[in-house]
Amino acid sequence: MNLQNRELYQVWSMRLSIGIMIIVLILSWLNEIKLFDLIIRAAISFGVMYLLMTGTLSLFERTAPQKPEEGEIDPDNGRGANIDFSVGDEEIQAPSGQEAAFPGQVDRNLSSGLPDSERQAEIVKRMGWD
Repeated sequence: MNLQNRELYQVWSMRLSIGIMIIVLILSWLNEIKLFDLIIRAAISFGVMYLLMTGTLSLFERTAPQKPEEGEIDPDNGRGANIDFSVGDEEIQAPSGQEAAFPGQVDRNLSSGLPDSERQAEIVKRMGWD
């Protein structure tokens, strides 16, 4: 996350925390809470909300994958190609050309109908279901 987005997030988390604090103050005041208790509730509500939001941001920054630098080529360009290999195909099927824009892992041979029973049995064996 770049510095400008981080600062924007901090500003909005501050605004939201202040908004929650004001709501807590109004509801506490309507319930006729003493002034000292109002101040304590306001501080706690602000602190909890702000800490939750900044904690969420830091957790996101630690766990989110880093953006690749410009000019860096993504080696896993064939989206989902590893799944094809792990299911039982002997070769990785990476999309190429115009087919790369087609989402998912649909077998293009299915457009002519379902495979015959021999082909289905072969698929089941390769998946290890026997």
